[in-house]
Amino acid sequence: MSESDPEPNAEETWDPQVARWHDPEGDYVLPHALRSLPQPWDECDRRRVAELPRTDERLAEARRVVTVFLNDPELTPHVPQPPSPGLLWYVWEEFHQAVGKSMPRTGDVTWSGVDELVRAWRGRPQLHPLQRHVVRHVEAAMLAMIASLRDDIADSVFRWLALDPDPGGFADWAVGLAERCVTEDIGADSAIELLGAMGGPAARAELQRLSVKPDGPASWENAEAAQGMLFDRWSDGTR
Repeated sequence: MSESDPEPNAEETWDPQVARWHDPEGDYVLPHALRSLPQPWDECDRRRVAELPRTDERLAEARRVVTVFLNDPELTPHVPQPPSPGLLWYVWEEFHQAVGKSMPRTGDVTWSGVDELVRAWRGRPQLHPLQRHVVRHVEAAMLAMIASLRDDIADSVFRWLALDPDPGGFADWAVGLAERCVTEDIGADSAIELLGAMGGPAARAELQRLSVKPDGPASWENAEAAQGMLFDRWSDGTR
């Protein structure tokens, strides 16, 4: 390093200490619950998801997807938190997008495919320091991708349910799932939107419970969102 080169920051030199894991079923990166999703949930294609008919079969499928996301411990890995200012999260997301482009279905994501992407990134004319960090520690980026996919797919489920002309018809099971997703911060924004779209006493009571802060069941940010939804939907005394 020459005298003119800037000193690397804490993120650039950070060692997340994530070892490569190996799936007994093959060269897979993602847990079984993610790679065995039915189409089109396994593609994270919101356009295709929005076009799904709301048949009993599809509704039961969506319910199973979110229930598995909440109950499978493999989908809640410990992702090391990068040092401040946390810009590495954005570069991880950039790499996740590259993974999704080259391996569009969750069952396609393999270590050999990831390593091919790493080689492609290394072959670029220029990589900024945080991109170099990703290719040195790609396992950490892929660990973060598990949590990111769980969030994105749960988000797609709730958005799809909210498109129904009468989302209140799902209240008997969807209110509970939405509440758990808000408290566990999985697709929380869309879960809150769905509670508002459903209306009715059960959804309203759940939003009131979630809106409690600072010591309520949801994070401060999600409690604020629940409070805003209550105001938007019920401030005039209707619904």
